[in-house]
Amino acid sequence: MIGFGVQTWGTDVTALERYWSAAEDLGFARVTYGDGLWGFTHDGWSMLGALAVLTRRVRIGPAVTYAFDVAAHHPSWLAKRAVTIDHLSRGRLDLRLGVGAEDAATADMWRAHGIPYPRPVERIARLAASLETVRALWRGEPFPRGGGRLDPRPLQRPGPPVWIAAMRPSALALAARVADGWEASYVTPDAFARRWCRVQRDLAEIGRGPASIARSVELDVALAESPGAARRALADFCAARGIGDDHPLAATVLAGEPEAVATRIVQYAAAGATDLMLSFTDFPSPHMADLFARRVRPRVDLLMREPVSPRDERPSAIPPAP
Repeated sequence: MIGFGVQTWGTDVTALERYWSAAEDLGFARVTYGDGLWGFTHDGWSMLGALAVLTRRVRIGPAVTYAFDVAAHHPSWLAKRAVTIDHLSRGRLDLRLGVGAEDAATADMWRAHGIPYPRPVERIARLAASLETVRALWRGEPFPRGGGRLDPRPLQRPGPPVWIAAMRPSALALAARVADGWEASYVTPDAFARRWCRVQRDLAEIGRGPASIARSVELDVALAESPGAARRALADFCAARGIGDDHPLAATVLAGEPEAVATRIVQYAAAGATDLMLSFTDFPSPHMADLFARRVRPRVDLLMREPVSPRDERPSAIPPAP
């Protein structure tokens, strides 16, 4: 089986509260909210407090949060904020971490706020060091350079599950080494499968089995009940982002009627995904999320119970490194 979550952003608090409640009522397994300094989001950790008390069942967490510089999140504060949300949610927090995007606009945004945005290799090293400190504090160990300890401790022991969003080889290796879950963003099933093969090689090198790490894909969804409506939804998505329908991002959108979207999801499951984190293109309307819950999810469950034909099976052996 495969788990489904919804990713949310935005600054309309009333609309967000309605959407979060609807997502839980519709049976989604996870709800996340974005963290960052962009104009389309509030402070992520403050919003997670609201999400924690508004919901009762879903796993929650930042879409991703950042720990590559103390000006973004000092590891002691990050550990403390995570413990707070873990308590507010009665143990439903996932700490989801990002390495940071490679585009110039992202780097410029951080630097405009006085936060350094180092090269990828340094961001990865800093993230690894911060995570090591966060987990040590959760275990009750002292802060390495000052001796301070964290109280109270998290409800989840030894701490909330840690996910790392990673796409490049060095970041994938970090996820394999330290994460409970790995997430790729906006990739086709084949591209996800190639990265999963690399993660499996990294896991094998340190003696971890494939089942020791959950695997998620972040995707946009343009879902409709007719072909014409699905085409319009995808066109609206592309127009909103200023891209053509031949753009690589458009090829990753789960676009179409319920049957087509369900079939595509099964391809991601066959590629190794255990979870999908979905951004519905009509957000904050719950219409597509409701249609997904009623028509897509049952179809996915049915398709995944059907026998897989030999020509659709993927080899279980890890292919050699290129």
